[in-house]
Amino acid sequence: MQALIIDKEAARLDHSLISLMEAGVYVTGTASVHVAEICISRMSVDLLVIEKTAIGDAFGDLLGMAEERNPHLVSILRTPDVGTDHDELLPHFPSLHCVLGEDVSNTFAVQLGLASLRARKCYSPASTDAKIMVPNATAIAPQSPLVTRVTAPLRDFAEAS
Repeated sequence: MQALIIDKEAARLDHSLISLMEAGVYVTGTASVHVAEICISRMSVDLLVIEKTAIGDAFGDLLGMAEERNPHLVSILRTPDVGTDHDELLPHFPSLHCVLGEDVSNTFAVQLGLASLRARKCYSPASTDAKIMVPNATAIAPQSPLVTRVTAPLRDFAEAS
């Protein structure tokens, strides 16, 4: 499993790198859009964690390139404007599993990413009969990609805790 983290805050980047390495994930971290583009074009990426202010206007192009090269990509976005970015970006980027505020802990962001990767490997959205189990709720049929992207990682995260 290979992860790429793009973050301009060195201490947060270091903590994320260490958390993923301790989880047994091969990881590359950078604050440079150019380095990120080269990494995406030259290696397979399973998990992409992007701090939006580190890449600014390059976000759409960078994530689009990563999704094109890595069809099973799971991406997490850290942003100062969670509500707006969630509403504007989620419908356009199927790999975007989480939109998090910048104040969310690195440990939690890494756990969400790993849970999303596990869920992606064991859940096939092509199955129309698939049911998603939500803790303390009844089984529901996935009605939209959002339901799949939100509940499957949460279910897997809850089981891992």
